[in-house]
Amino acid sequence: MPPHWAEFFQSYGRLGSAEIAGRNEDLTRLLRENGVTYNIYGDPSGLNRPWQLDIIPFLISKDEWPYMEAGLLQRARLLNLILEDIYGDRRLIRNGILPFELLYNHPGFLRQCCGIRLPGRQHLVMYSADLARSRDGRLWVVNDRTRAPSGSGYALENRTAMTRVVPELFDGQKVRHLAPYFNALRDGLNGLAPVSPPNRGSQPLHGSSF
Repeated sequence: MPPHWAEFFQSYGRLGSAEIAGRNEDLTRLLRENGVTYNIYGDPSGLNRPWQLDIIPFLISKDEWPYMEAGLLQRARLLNLILEDIYGDRRLIRNGILPFELLYNHPGFLRQCCGIRLPGRQHLVMYSADLARSRDGRLWVVNDRTRAPSGSGYALENRTAMTRVVPELFDGQKVRHLAPYFNALRDGLNGLAPVSPPNRGSQPLHGSSF
């Protein structure tokens, strides 16, 4: 068993099975009280389903993360190049690599955005991936996601709930904080926001400045 898993189960072992079951109920109740839900689009019964969080977390050690990070960065660069080409020169279509009907018949393709270049080096604003671990312990990407960053909210809610319900698990584990990611996300979005000169004729509401 990897050392980080051994330390984790030692912490769980000190809680005991009855206490773990009780904490799991507390976790479910906390998420329900906070109104954490998710939607399955296209499914009439898929709206506002209660979010489920396993009390056994998905652990990635500091030794295996650099390898995984390199792979994720590679996938993000590839998707960014594809996006740039789709709304740019469209060489993938001209060279027959990407079927034109796959692009032009897709409801998400916006013709009016062709030729628009975002500020900065990247055209792809958001990228995330769903990870899974196989029986041999290797990590695999099972989904690439480039749409709304809803997963960021779930990650924050998961971390907040876990620190409240099972704070013992964070003792001595050196769990990485989420704040650097959210700070980078905020700075990145601020860098993409258009900057317009102030309107000299406008006045702040009720004497307040925003």
